[in-house]
Amino acid sequence: MSIKPINFSASCVKTLSAVEVDKFRSNQHEFNGVTQLKRLFGNNKIEMLASFSIRGSDEVFRAKLTWYDARELHPTRSEYRLYFQTNQVMSQAQAGDNIIIGFDSKGNIHCELISQGSAGYQKAPEWILLK
Repeated sequence: MSIKPINFSASCVKTLSAVEVDKFRSNQHEFNGVTQLKRLFGNNKIEMLASFSIRGSDEVFRAKLTWYDARELHPTRSEYRLYFQTNQVMSQAQAGDNIIIGFDSKGNIHCELISQGSAGYQKAPEWILLK
């Protein structure tokens, strides 16, 4: 049985790279805060619980996300990042899988992993704003 589709009110998608998912390459658990993510989260630090799921699965796991400026104290440069806690979904993620991050109509944040072999999969090497 698969979960109902997530109806995102605002979201973006990206194909994950090895450095984003391979704990032997990086153990940072974060995505660089490009313009598309900044449009979702804004300029202020935010900590929130997110629902993580794998498309086609009925399991949902909750984990903390933190949106922050890693260079907050630098007067002329910013470097936004989206940190995620280790969780069962991201532990299964592989380079080449897609991640959709976005809000539903009630303002809840969802992170949906889409495996490379899934129906409708399309590679998105950079963050793409969907809505």
